[in-house]
Amino acid sequence: MNELLYFSFADLMVRAEYNKEANALRYATHRNLTFGERVIVEQYLLTNIALKTDYYKSHPALLISLGVDSALIKDLKLFHLKSALKSLVHKERDVNASVNDLINQSMISYYSEQIGETILEIRREIARGADNGNLGRLKTKVEELIDAYNVYSEQKLTVSQALPEELQEYLC
Repeated sequence: MNELLYFSFADLMVRAEYNKEANALRYATHRNLTFGERVIVEQYLLTNIALKTDYYKSHPALLISLGVDSALIKDLKLFHLKSALKSLVHKERDVNASVNDLINQSMISYYSEQIGETILEIRREIARGADNGNLGRLKTKVEELIDAYNVYSEQKLTVSQALPEELQEYLC
């Protein structure tokens, strides 16, 4: 077993390996450890990594620090790069979602206003005693605006929901 571990509290890269024949859990780090870091790393290895092996089933069991392995610096840099890229991807997704939400809200507002303006226009036409041709054109316009509104909204409107009851008798 060979595992590469990253400890974010210390920006530390550790390679742990288990040798079954020697019943030894060995580890190397990319830099020298402080006493506190060593305690935490070894505790983690004994409580998480050793349990995945036969470490506690055989005697004697050895925990060995191999010291510094400069090859782990490359692994640490690669890990940082991957983390940064992952963060950028998440940020880009969040930005795209925010932009899409903003566009949807703007379009919902725009089409709501257009539907309202058309309803006012229908009322003016009715007050003037408009013919069925003008009202038919306005009904078609309302239907198209509602269809456009529904593209951007989660709440899907119908003509009967959008029009006041007193206007429905003229248009439906």
